[in-house]
Amino acid sequence: MLYDISKLRWDEGLCALFEVPMRALPEARDCSAAFGETDLGGLLARPIPIRGVIGDAQSSLFAQRCFEPGEARITIGTGSTVMLNLGGAPRFSEGGAVTTIAWAHNGKPTHCFEGISNYSAATVEWLKNQLGLITSAREISALAAAVPDNGCVYLVPAFAGLSAPYWKPDARAAIVGLSAHSTRQHVARAAEESIAYQLRDVLDMMKQDSSMSLARVHADGGATRDKFLMQFIADMTGIEVLVSNVAECSPLGAALLGGLGLGVFSSLEQLASLPREATAFRPTMSAELVEKNYAGWKQAVKRVL
Repeated sequence: MLYDISKLRWDEGLCALFEVPMRALPEARDCSAAFGETDLGGLLARPIPIRGVIGDAQSSLFAQRCFEPGEARITIGTGSTVMLNLGGAPRFSEGGAVTTIAWAHNGKPTHCFEGISNYSAATVEWLKNQLGLITSAREISALAAAVPDNGCVYLVPAFAGLSAPYWKPDARAAIVGLSAHSTRQHVARAAEESIAYQLRDVLDMMKQDSSMSLARVHADGGATRDKFLMQFIADMTGIEVLVSNVAECSPLGAALLGGLGLGVFSSLEQLASLPREATAFRPTMSAELVEKNYAGWKQAVKRVL
């Protein structure tokens, strides 16, 4: 938090404010630069170079090869993260997205927006562990698909408050719209749908604050194996969702960056041209029904703010 991402240097004022001596801070290098070498304490016959140093979420964006401004990826696990490539110059969000550096290569940084939802697969775990509505997380997709709609039931998973774009740490979770006709299938579907609604919240904010349009979004993470969820995300966001066949992309991103730094790959353009395997989910729901569902979500969120 002491690094000035606009000037690409440690901030003298912040270091002075928090009494952090600047001489104690490391040199900031490109993600593909040389960071030394290691033999893992003698475990290797000879030392190997250390390259491809990058944050976990940023590495996933790199692995999905979102190298151009306006390209985005979502990672869905316990929570969800959304990252949108902004290009070489930082932009700042009025809606609550965090601006950060995605990576730097050849002395040139790539900036991005980041938005986080705290509860995604964790909501499903809550249904299993706390309510006992399911015995395995794998049940959730079949239960959600067993009913034609959510029966006007919405689950707002504000168990630890709501993050982007609401930023209400004191909000608390709620299931709204229950009636005598509501079933466990409706609650299961509401839990699944809440993941997609939160992603749309963040993507809409990012599109507005960046003035960029999205034709597609790349997806990874354990929850992307859920076909019902992926289709509902495509429907709610109105854009194509390309689900990587590599569920955990962060290690891949670090490996690609390391290869770039070592000369195994010559450029980002070469990386972008490498074959990739992904499953596409395209919007199929009518615009009227999409907006009806999303309006119900927004009303449910208002109840907990």
